[in-house]
Amino acid sequence: MHNVIIESNLDNLLNNEYDGYQAFIYCRKGSCILTYNEGRHEMNGDSCAIILNKKFLKDIAPAPDLECEVIYIEESFLRQSEPRNPYIIQGMLALYSYPVIKLDKEGTKLCNALFQNFKLRIENTQHKFYDDILRTSIHMLMLDLYDFHARVNNDDNTSLSAASIMAKFIGMLENKEYRKNREVAYYAEKLCVVPKYLSEVSNKVSGFSASYWINRYASQDINEVLRENKLSTAEAAQLFHFTSTSYFNRYVKRNLGSYPSELRGQ
Repeated sequence: MHNVIIESNLDNLLNNEYDGYQAFIYCRKGSCILTYNEGRHEMNGDSCAIILNKKFLKDIAPAPDLECEVIYIEESFLRQSEPRNPYIIQGMLALYSYPVIKLDKEGTKLCNALFQNFKLRIENTQHKFYDDILRTSIHMLMLDLYDFHARVNNDDNTSLSAASIMAKFIGMLENKEYRKNREVAYYAEKLCVVPKYLSEVSNKVSGFSASYWINRYASQDINEVLRENKLSTAEAAQLFHFTSTSYFNRYVKRNLGSYPSELRGQ
């Protein structure tokens, strides 16, 4: 697998081999329904989509006439190239809930040119400064796509400090610290802020509380562990450092709507 992969269909969007990649999709024609992070989202000929975490993507339903371009970028490589702008964090958090970005006529024209230029740059492997061009192209791709997102959301008031706090907070969740710690106070202490402030920042930047993101990441991980059916319920509870199996059962029921026994092996 390469750091960057470009395809003209969605055939591999649910492929496990593409886990660890973010997907940037431009829909030229037709439509597709994405089931992502417990919501259904329609992507059509005047939209693009950014799939930040493929584990949240549960299903795709492309129309027969769908025409699209998909750019897969490996996450660690992406982090080397992503812009340092406070809106990026705000945009990313919003995209976890609403991954589709609607484009106006001018946005559609620009997005088409953006994807075409990116493809040309990637294919030009003989360029003397290919690695630098690749990173610069990724940087520009993200700036343009998040500009589209900012125009739609019409909100760029996130401070650099708030964005930094959220980036570090989400980073801890990406590192699965929720397996041992699911209290807002733990993350607030690590970030050198009080829990109330972390919750305020999370709500302002993402529209969701800090506890929402902790439980969202934990629930997604628990769901995957249970469905793999390699661990018993008691072993899964121990993996996530619950004080008892009964407490684990209640947590899973509250956040996933079913008991562990109902999810295991599905």
